[in-house]
Amino acid sequence: MTEINDAFNNVTKEQSFFVPGKEKKEKFVPFAKGEYFGHITECEDKIVEFENSGNKYKARLYTYVFQASEENKSKSFTYIDQLSGEKVMTGGENYIGRTFRGKIWRFLEPSKGDDFVSNSEGNSGYLRFCESIGIECPVAKRVVDGDEIEVQLLPDLKLEDMEGKAGIAFVDQGRKWTDKEGKTRQYWDAKFIKKWEEGKNKTITKDSNEIPF
Repeated sequence: MTEINDAFNNVTKEQSFFVPGKEKKEKFVPFAKGEYFGHITECEDKIVEFENSGNKYKARLYTYVFQASEENKSKSFTYIDQLSGEKVMTGGENYIGRTFRGKIWRFLEPSKGDDFVSNSEGNSGYLRFCESIGIECPVAKRVVDGDEIEVQLLPDLKLEDMEGKAGIAFVDQGRKWTDKEGKTRQYWDAKFIKKWEEGKNKTITKDSNEIPF
């Protein structure tokens, strides 16, 4: 009996409990197409070079995470039931805290000796993104193809310029793709962000108590 008690004491020196029936049970509500109030909570960037139609381009690719905020509780969304195929209306409170991924390209201008070409027309989305999160893009004159014209100067956004910024994300399904196991996947993406006039930026803090797995 003494050995059993000793073994039990050793086990209970570092205590953990599971209480049956206390599992958190929440009904999953499928994602829905629409506009969501929220904030950019994470972002990262990298330089990408690629070819398209025989031209070589160089760009900085920004990827970000957009999290739906509590203001969505005043909205309603419609999703498609996967079993019946019917449209189902649901309250926006079901999406508070949900996250979506988005990306934005900033095409770079070549300097003397570079082997890639300009794609300034492709920066319209980046311009709208900057304006939507409150980043100014001043107008200046530059010589392009021998002519002096007015252009808008695009800032080199840093990660701290994006994190915590308020916006309205338009969310829809992204392109289908096939994983390594041959299964077709399709995520819900933040296609673009609009300006949220009443939205307040917030400070993003990393949770030090987050379980590391």
